[in-house]
Amino acid sequence: MNINFNFLLLGTSLSLIPNLLYAQCAETDCLKLGYTSLQKCDNGLKCPFGEYWACPKVEEKAVLGQCTGYAKNCSVGQILNNDGSCSNNVVNGKTPIGVVVYISGDSDKCGYAMTASPIEKSIMWAPVYINTGTFQSSNWQQAIKDFNVTDNMDAISQSANFGTYPATYAAINYAPSSAPTSKGKWMLPTAGILNSLYTNLNTVNNAISKVGGTQLTGNNEHIWSSSEYSDLGVWVFWTDNSAGVSPSDKANHMINHVVRPVLAF
Repeated sequence: MNINFNFLLLGTSLSLIPNLLYAQCAETDCLKLGYTSLQKCDNGLKCPFGEYWACPKVEEKAVLGQCTGYAKNCSVGQILNNDGSCSNNVVNGKTPIGVVVYISGDSDKCGYAMTASPIEKSIMWAPVYINTGTFQSSNWQQAIKDFNVTDNMDAISQSANFGTYPATYAAINYAPSSAPTSKGKWMLPTAGILNSLYTNLNTVNNAISKVGGTQLTGNNEHIWSSSEYSDLGVWVFWTDNSAGVSPSDKANHMINHVVRPVLAF
């Protein structure tokens, strides 16, 4: 009897040892367990041993119309979607609103996406010869250094009523139905951005084809910029010119050309 009893006790004590060791070694440090946020978050889990939370990873996205640094995650030739994300291809649940044509090399990494098709195919820049106060140079090598999109648009808007400048008016009033809050943030590209478009034309055209837009081929489009050539005209993009931008026919303000606005992100 005594032998059996002792055997039973020994067996019981051995079976308890693993549980005892587990209880003593269980991790209770919230940070080591992956609970890294001190703020409560939607769909998050609270650490049972403290005030930390484990929050689901949120996809980083751009703020449409603003340069917040998100563009560092993107590249020229990608698609800009209506939720502010960049992608190499069309993504289910997201609507393409433009194709990335320029990303600055500055620390802020500002990007610009252009519409995949013209929003106006035959429209004047202005009904008269005028100097609006935007960037102005007759030298294309200087013109392609102009990336001051916002400053140019501000200068045009302050020089007279937007209605006086059909191309600018069309850009500023444009917004795709999938991104209505972007209205007022689309702008005419500068000569520098148009030159980036020309430099990366094959890559951009490939992206345009993915979203069903109108590719830039031959001499099918002359795209208005916001960079003035002189009091007589504005720089435009066309694919048959080696510089990428050209005062084609002196880009007369009153000639009808194409509007493909750009959006900062």
